[in-house]
Amino acid sequence: MTRSNLYITLTDGRKLQCVADSSSAPEQGYIVEQLLMPLLSFGNAEQELALIGEHCCIDELRINATYRYTIDLKKKEVCFYEENYDYKTDTFKKGRDLSTRYKNYQNSLR
Repeated sequence: MTRSNLYITLTDGRKLQCVADSSSAPEQGYIVEQLLMPLLSFGNAEQELALIGEHCCIDELRINATYRYTIDLKKKEVCFYEENYDYKTDTFKKGRDLSTRYKNYQNSLR
């Protein structure tokens, strides 16, 4: 199981952080097909928040997360990175940009 920390801006501008605990590599399909694609189609912050609550632990981040998704629902934009945790400074850092993996999987669905 691969975990991902998600940094999300809802369509109404609210920002939240959460963790997706199951199958969060894009090639595994689950996160793209069950969470990201529906989120990008809503355009309503309350619907977005309800779906996020079904699939994620809101207001949490995990130090053992492998990936980071930055999701801007206002701009309809998703970026995908490695997630790194620095134990010394107790901070999460965005790693290498892996967005092409997400985009390639998304394009394979068309």
